Amino acid sequence: MAKASGFAVFLPEDRMTTFLECVEERLPFAEPVADFQHSRNMPLVCFIVSERKITHLGLGRRGTRAGTGLSRLNIDRVEKLAEPLSVQRLINRLPKRNAASVRKRFKSGGLLTDKGFAAVIETIRQLAPNASALLDRFSQIRTERIKSLTPKTKDNLAQQKEAVLTALSIAGLSREPVQEWSPPEGAPVSFLEGLSVARLREDPMVVHDLMHLPGFDILKTYPYNAAVFESEATSERLTVILANRLPLEEQTGTDLIYFNETFQSFVMVQYKAMEREDGADGVAQAVFRLPNTQLTEEIARMDALLAEIGACPANDSHEGFRLIENPFFLKLCPRLVFNPDDIGLVPGMYLPLDYWKLLEQHPGIKGPRGGLRITYDNVGRHFDNSSFTSIVAKAWVGTTPSQSAVLKEAIRQTLETGKAVAIAVKPRKMDRAAVRGLKAPSVMTRTEEGTVQ
Repeated sequence: MAKASGFAVFLPEDRMTTFLECVEERLPFAEPVADFQHSRNMPLVCFIVSERKITHLGLGRRGTRAGTGLSRLNIDRVEKLAEPLSVQRLINRLPKRNAASVRKRFKSGGLLTDKGFAAVIETIRQLAPNASALLDRFSQIRTERIKSLTPKTKDNLAQQKEAVLTALSIAGLSREPVQEWSPPEGAPVSFLEGLSVARLREDPMVVHDLMHLPGFDILKTYPYNAAVFESEATSERLTVILANRLPLEEQTGTDLIYFNETFQSFVMVQYKAMEREDGADGVAQAVFRLPNTQLTEEIARMDALLAEIGACPANDSHEGFRLIENPFFLKLCPRLVFNPDDIGLVPGMYLPLDYWKLLEQHPGIKGPRGGLRITYDNVGRHFDNSSFTSIVAKAWVGTTPSQSAVLKEAIRQTLETGKAVAIAVKPRKMDRAAVRGLKAPSVMTRTEEGTVQ
């Protein structure tokens, strides 16, 4: 499993001058470094070293090639240490088993080992407790809290996190804010609860977005968290609500509902876990077995909602045109593993409900022993993460404006089954000052009775 890591960035005097200019102007900084491998979906903490002292911390991302044997290292969100920290002092406090590798990296720069990175984090936090809130995200305390979560809780957090990441991708917003997640003290209520207070809120923006959501009168009677994700560059924003009827430990999964206010359209995604099985050639493959009692019941509920959708007036607007008006999709993917630092979308197969119904009747899904199973080899066609986010983002699929009132019943049914529902609302663009002028209480969550806390 990919992990967060650290990179020692050694800057000579001339490059340090350029770096400080970028920091002053709040611009990203790029430095050519020796080739290294690190997932772009995982955090990379950069320790800026100049004159044998660590002066700044930042978040890095491996970029394109910068020449033979070189990669571009992009650094932003830089924080200056209150007092520069001597590299030698750091090394002197490290466990002996980590000192040699860390000394080498802080002398000439480079990627730290996993154990070396963990040791550096803990040592800096001891030497300079108030150095940076960034380091708290990678502390041993956080790691132990995550480990202490029960398997069922981690399974449900993984599904909720995947739903949030998918919604951000559809909205065209950065997924990096999700890496701010840290387990709260005590049992978490939802994945959103672990995000920073700045995002977890119910301010005028949230209230405005939810007022335009069909079914919010039902949603607000359940415990929920709301978080806002914004792009300063484009003024786009996404409000995500996670609601549930049961404690996290007792939930049976998470459904994603993406509501596009501009086109008055919603799409609903249900996640189904594929298991690893050996194929006829002995090579392991991902398999979803049929029949599946839970899925059969869920499809019956979808069909009931489709009957309501079919009774709605026909669309007569170009903005209401859809390639398909069935809003239901299944995502078949490997069983999710909860890793809050990884912001990559889990590879999988998005299948429209109509396609699924044809597929489960096709003789090609019958295995050598007569069992029914769906695999990458026999599914025929599917949408991957990129193609799915593209068609949903512009509302080429989903309900029409007249059909979106059915969303209210979809929310109610999902919550009554014991699942959590992640509802992502992409509002119309509007003047920020107008939104902030709306009066609403500044609160965090709602209780079982739906009262403001």
